[in-house]
Amino acid sequence: MTVKQRKGKRDSSTNAKNAGDDGYNADKDKKPSQQKKASPYRVKRKVSFATFLLTNIFIVSVAGAILYYYYRKYGPAILLGQGLKDFNWTPYQWRKFIDDNDKTILVIGGPHRSGTTILWEAIKAHPEIVGFGSRFETGVDYSEGVLLQEVYPRFGVGLEFKKNFGVPGRAKGGDTEKRDGMGRYALLPDVHWTKENRKELLENPNTLSKLLNRFAPYWDKTKDYGEDGLKRAKVWVEKSPQNGVLSTFLEGLYNMPVLADGTVDLNAAPRKKTCTKFLYMTRHPIANTYAVDKFVKESMGGFIDFEILFRNYIQLHEYMFMDKDAMDSPAMWAKLEDFAWDPEGTLTKIFKFLDVASDPDTVKSVLEKVGEIKPNPNEKYLLEWCTKGRDEYGDLLDRYLLTFKKLKLGYDLDFCDTLMKGK
Repeated sequence: MTVKQRKGKRDSSTNAKNAGDDGYNADKDKKPSQQKKASPYRVKRKVSFATFLLTNIFIVSVAGAILYYYYRKYGPAILLGQGLKDFNWTPYQWRKFIDDNDKTILVIGGPHRSGTTILWEAIKAHPEIVGFGSRFETGVDYSEGVLLQEVYPRFGVGLEFKKNFGVPGRAKGGDTEKRDGMGRYALLPDVHWTKENRKELLENPNTLSKLLNRFAPYWDKTKDYGEDGLKRAKVWVEKSPQNGVLSTFLEGLYNMPVLADGTVDLNAAPRKKTCTKFLYMTRHPIANTYAVDKFVKESMGGFIDFEILFRNYIQLHEYMFMDKDAMDSPAMWAKLEDFAWDPEGTLTKIFKFLDVASDPDTVKSVLEKVGEIKPNPNEKYLLEWCTKGRDEYGDLLDRYLLTFKKLKLGYDLDFCDTLMKGK
């Protein structure tokens, strides 16, 4: 009996046979819903990978550009850290080397924006004096030693970008002296480091070696001075504004009486000749206050109450005068105004103070390396005070006038009539 095949039906053998025919597509017999479609996931996966790749290329490029920008500013230290170049001398090796070679360590301090950097640049240009190199060589702004080391605090200076500078306006009372950083760190409690209140550090010989091992490579080799700075230079100079509150501590540290066995002689008499000398920089209080105010606002996008700046200036100078009287080391003062108006005369006095060559040819050679020095750096600030600031902050000057005068810095605070007559 013959079984008829229903119309439109094929047996499995026929399907299997015809599946390989060139003109036959089995999918055509399926309903539209059953037909195979191109997977959307495969396309999405390709798009996602391409996006991922491009995103990562973009991120790496941006990160590389940022890293390169900071490398151009701060050099290898931005990648390798400050401690990579550290020496490994013992405390006694340092004591013996400094004393046997009659080295002098010049410590420069003073208010921020008072001219410490330009004076330091001039001093270290002397052929018998070595200082740290450029920002690229040291990896820190203005090549300040306080930003390089880990023995004493930087008092928040250099970290101001992370801070809330307060609410503008004295009337709002949003700003206090409890915050640290530029323009107010001298008002912090316990900011004044001395031989007495940091005695434990001065009884530990490792304090000496830890600091000098960090500073040594930046004295020993610089682009401008060359190599063997530690041996060839008669004077090693370190500049940080905060040295103004660290002076007696630093005197005790650099002159630490380390014995051959590596211990500190706690019964040692004061040294007849210290290896340290101190140079305090200062500037007219009105001009200095405005200069710090301008720097904080324009370079840091912050705010510090004007009265806080006044008080910080006063307190810092009081600490410097206090330390100058308490130290065994020689110390001298230099005014930015004197240096700007008469750089030759100012440098001659400083070089004589340091017992290095101070003849006219040497001083002239130094100034040629420094370049242009503006003769009146205070003019715009004093003019701003006379035209606007006196009306806004005149009560502060009245309130602190006697305190300013007690500092005996010799600055004229009643200068507006004379200044305005020339305008």
